[in-house]
Amino acid sequence: MIRALAVMSLPALLFTGLGLESPAASGPCTVTEPIRAEPPRDPNADPFGTGPWYVNADQSVWAGADAPHMGAGEKGNKVLWIRPQGTQLVVSGRRLDGEASALKARIPCCYPTGFQASGLTFPSGGCWEISAKAGTSALTFVTRVGPDPLGR
Repeated sequence: MIRALAVMSLPALLFTGLGLESPAASGPCTVTEPIRAEPPRDPNADPFGTGPWYVNADQSVWAGADAPHMGAGEKGNKVLWIRPQGTQLVVSGRRLDGEASALKARIPCCYPTGFQASGLTFPSGGCWEISAKAGTSALTFVTRVGPDPLGR
């Protein structure tokens, strides 16, 4: 637990004053504020744009597209990742404000460059901590996941 807090606090400490990452209160869930910045260009993809993005301290892992606006339910959420080229992306998540089974991450193979598409499916809405690891790089952020639009 202490290690997880230290990992989550480091990016906030490093980016304080740079406008890159800061926690913002949203009810009982303290979410990570996404940033507006442009990730490194990938020669095999169109430019990714300025976000919003969640970014780790050394800017080696970025999560964008639906990441700041995810919802629960079977439809899932498409999340674009930028990670060190040639590394395998592993994503996990846990609900912080209640009991829920873990999120389901679908990460297709064979993205040889830094770009990686994924699908994240949450069993319920609420306050969620998402952790991603790619090689020796990692990103952890907290987001509020909206309810299942179908009421499940």
